[in-house]
Amino acid sequence: KFSIYFCNSCRNGFTYPTPKHIIEEYYHNDYWTSSGFLGNIKDIIFDIFQRRRVSLVTKTILKGIILDVGSGEGKFGTALPQTYKVVSIEPAGSKVKNKSVIKKDFLEWKIDQKFDAVTFWESLEHTPYPQKYLEKAYRLLNNKGKIFIEFPRYNCFESKLFGKNWFHLDLPRHLAHFTDKGVILLLKRSGFENVNIKSVFSCEYAPWGITVSLLNSINLRATSHIKKSGNLLLFIVLVPITFLSFILEIVLLLMNQSPIALAVAEKNE
Repeated sequence: KFSIYFCNSCRNGFTYPTPKHIIEEYYHNDYWTSSGFLGNIKDIIFDIFQRRRVSLVTKTILKGIILDVGSGEGKFGTALPQTYKVVSIEPAGSKVKNKSVIKKDFLEWKIDQKFDAVTFWESLEHTPYPQKYLEKAYRLLNNKGKIFIEFPRYNCFESKLFGKNWFHLDLPRHLAHFTDKGVILLLKRSGFENVNIKSVFSCEYAPWGITVSLLNSINLRATSHIKKSGNLLLFIVLVPITFLSFILEIVLLLMNQSPIALAVAEKNE
């Protein structure tokens, strides 16, 4: 149903056609929170490994007001120290249960408040117009404010190796497919300066990503099967493969070919 077209102007890929009702059609009920025993394990693992985001922000910004775009259940905000105030926003129609999360279209959302940082933790790729999102983020930032973007790396070794079976393509939920050069271009076109991109060792995404990509290559859609069936035995069988994938991810990190990257930039008027 869906293809990826590469834009030679902005150096990024885009999903075509763009679904009109993507939230309702392609985000299942367990997308934001997983149910059952395996779901609880997954949530615990994610909460532990995503602490790296908290560490990154607290080392960069000592205090302030942060806007978390595509926040899910808002766990990033609750994990930060009390010296930070976090506003969490999700698209209208998302099925997050945390009532403190604002459910609005980010581009149409009207707010007079300014922020010291804006974060897109694995969320910018879910937007059809990333340039417009970055331009609005720039307007919402105080001077010297920071933007943090964590994203799947379309130009990485894994993506080239697995092609259409690469786990992190996630069509059609991922509408934009970013390269390092592409993200730099989008940020600079939006007014940001001091752009820096580096590999991220994402334990919660990367090893599982290789495992599923391998299984996708033999037409076994492991992610969907495990979530729907809750088959603990299948999960146990996959553990050795995931462990080997973990070792490979370390090698890719050293080669600056991690499938997940982090971009940090600054508003400097």
